[in-house]
Amino acid sequence: MHRLFYGLGLALLMATAGYSQGDISYPTEELFGGGIGYSPTFLLLSPAEIFPFNTSGTDAANTDLLGLAGLGFDDDDLDALGSMMVLHGAEGFGNITGNWRIGAYVGLGGNSITRSDTLTDTSVDLKVTLMTGNASIEYVMPLFSNLELSAGSLLGFSRAIIQFTRVESAPIIWEEQFNKTDSLNTSAALSGTFFSFQPYIAVKLQFLDRAGLRMSAGYQVGSLAANKWTLNDFQTIIAPSETMLNALAIRIMLYIGI
Repeated sequence: MHRLFYGLGLALLMATAGYSQGDISYPTEELFGGGIGYSPTFLLLSPAEIFPFNTSGTDAANTDLLGLAGLGFDDDDLDALGSMMVLHGAEGFGNITGNWRIGAYVGLGGNSITRSDTLTDTSVDLKVTLMTGNASIEYVMPLFSNLELSAGSLLGFSRAIIQFTRVESAPIIWEEQFNKTDSLNTSAALSGTFFSFQPYIAVKLQFLDRAGLRMSAGYQVGSLAANKWTLNDFQTIIAPSETMLNALAIRIMLYIGI
């Protein structure tokens, strides 16, 4: 499912860039045209606080969804997941009419931690991933010939994935692996798709004829209902509560184009 989701975002991105570069006679104003480029997003979002897992909560609302206590992670381990997620992506934009512009953005990023247990000779990995595909619409306000301000919003779908793997550190014998009934090797993935939108304000500085820098600041709004999580892409699993994925978002784009 996520391959189709990511592919649709890329197709929209390429279509936007193609439209902006077509054989259209543009006026000389700088707000016309379009571009495409690398665009990382910095989400001020703490995975340990946002996603529905907990290692020490005893309240029913803090049910240990992933069994992290069994994996051996503590609060200090989860702090190592950080308070920011960086989504590496690509963005494109093109003028449609007047001061209005459309575009597309796709991004993918994640944070991970690892814990080794010498007593059981195992290692445990936990990874939190976000992927997103969005269309954008904005209104452009030119300030100078090479500087413009715009206000708009990203609208689309995002997917959250929580993966954990417990593996034996010692070498595994081929024949023994098929005879094991108590193997310590475990792998699982929880995932959920949700609608998100991100109103933003952007500043675009064009420092070359066909290249420039675009910076935007916005706020991502999105939520994942408790019954929208799936285990290994096929089995529904109920989270303790709704997962809120609201976060401040800063995006920087280095683009080439008209």
